[in-house]
Amino acid sequence: MLECVSVPNTNASIPTPSNSQGNSTEVEESEGEEDEDASTASLNVSTEFLRAVQAPSYKEIRSIIEAPPPVHHAHDQDSHHRYVLSQLLQPDSNSVHEALAKFKPTSKLTRLVSTYFEHSETTSDFCLRLLLTIIRARDLYAPLSRLLSVLPADGPPLSQAQCDRAYDLFLQFDSQENPFLLSHLHQLRDSFSHLKGDIQRDLRRCHSRIRMFGHATVGCAVISVAVIAAVAVVAVHAAIGFTAVAATPFCVPRQKRRELVRLKQLEAAENGTLVVNDINTIDSLVDRLQTAVEADKAFVRIALERGRERHPIQQVLKELTKNQPVLEHLLGDLEQHIYFCFYSVNKARYALLKEICNHQNL
Repeated sequence: MLECVSVPNTNASIPTPSNSQGNSTEVEESEGEEDEDASTASLNVSTEFLRAVQAPSYKEIRSIIEAPPPVHHAHDQDSHHRYVLSQLLQPDSNSVHEALAKFKPTSKLTRLVSTYFEHSETTSDFCLRLLLTIIRARDLYAPLSRLLSVLPADGPPLSQAQCDRAYDLFLQFDSQENPFLLSHLHQLRDSFSHLKGDIQRDLRRCHSRIRMFGHATVGCAVISVAVIAAVAVVAVHAAIGFTAVAATPFCVPRQKRRELVRLKQLEAAENGTLVVNDINTIDSLVDRLQTAVEADKAFVRIALERGRERHPIQQVLKELTKNQPVLEHLLGDLEQHIYFCFYSVNKARYALLKEICNHQNL
């Protein structure tokens, strides 16, 4: 079982400057405080990200993904994908279904929790497929990268043989699709946004019911005190006093305890929807990679339109040499954030399932 490391929520919004006019010193102090808050929030996010990356569960996720496929999965990508996903997703689907089977399937809370677990599983599935996209992107660039590695940076003009080799690789590169054209991240984002809205509406109703039970408890306590005071005056009715005292614990209704449990479960599910922040980061990186690949394809097409002429081929190779480190950095950044998303999903699933299993008898 993967270790679940508790990472506090560090989402912080940067305050916007006030539009009101005032003393210039106050404005400068306010702006200084805002800059300090922003840098503190950024530092906290970076620290928590590094802490997660160093966690045993994060490293275990990497080892699962990077492990060679079993012999019986070597030529069956779908089977291997399902196998890896079953190893990555923790708690697994069977544990979740077993826990939820003990609750009413028609209840609103069960539906919300089930929907969260479904969305989190879909997120992990998509992230795993996105890792395959990164592999395809590196395969797309590998032949060009090998050529660039043997060409001197500021060497003499290319020979005709080198131009022919580059031209053939340009044709190969141009014939393949941009691996980052596919993206269903907006669907995931919308799904979590709708779920978060449903959870927050239920949270408001839950808070309202808890306040109502609190008022009822206060009223019940006042009545109990009045009855006990009356009993103290009329001691001969001791039996009545015993009845009032015995009834006092029931002034805190079982329904309130159930609502408090429901509140914790809803809050855990709401925290799980914060994975949308990771999805947004991944989406931004995918967009940048898609743009970078399209830009390289545009350069390559310029050379292809000129045939096997030395000058345009050499100029395009220079552009590709300049762009290659940026592309590799983006690929590495995306890869790391995908691993972090796996980690965040599992952490949230553990927290929610723990709340469910701890209160099954209520």
